[in-house]
Amino acid sequence: MASIEQTQKAFILGSILLGVLIVVGLVWAVASDSVASDPSHPVFVDTDAPTYGPADAKLTVRIFSDFQCPACRSADVGLRHAMETYGDRVRFVWNDFPLQSIHANSLLASNAARCAAEQGKFWEYSERLFADQPNWESLADPTERFVSYAQALDLDTVAFSSCLTERKYQSLVMDDLREGDDIGIDATPIFYFNETRVVGALDRDTWDKEITSRLEQH
Repeated sequence: MASIEQTQKAFILGSILLGVLIVVGLVWAVASDSVASDPSHPVFVDTDAPTYGPADAKLTVRIFSDFQCPACRSADVGLRHAMETYGDRVRFVWNDFPLQSIHANSLLASNAARCAAEQGKFWEYSERLFADQPNWESLADPTERFVSYAQALDLDTVAFSSCLTERKYQSLVMDDLREGDDIGIDATPIFYFNETRVVGALDRDTWDKEITSRLEQH
């Protein structure tokens, strides 16, 4: 009899302990997810992202953009000014966020830019994409035009074409999309100055103001 009672007690105690562990695990999972998806505490993953500027910069600007977005095209002018002016003190990190539901060619454009990055020409190629956006955004298949941009930049077009056809870097683009979703990105362009979100196409004066005010704090 004593043996049966001991077994029952052990079973009950084990069940209680298991229940406690499950509850603790659920609480931890919910808390972790809330931190990752809280826009005020964004979690960034910069692995394999195209970057410009010193890795140890006090200020990092992260860009969430779509190559087929008209506002992103406008924003690129101010962004280039910021990179040229502050690129020795500020680190710029690119994140693809192609809005495929309204921009049919945006995902392929992101792939093309990543293929150019493979040959060290991401920023030059991305500038070409934005500059010529009106000429490729409505094409049924902009592949040939994207290859022509690679040729104009003296890239190895055979390697570029193979990369683009294989969608070699699409998984990285999709990783960026998931990262953006996790921190609440729902439009483009959006910029993060360290953890501070700034929305919309910034002109040169606004870039100067946003960057210099933050550099003065360091």
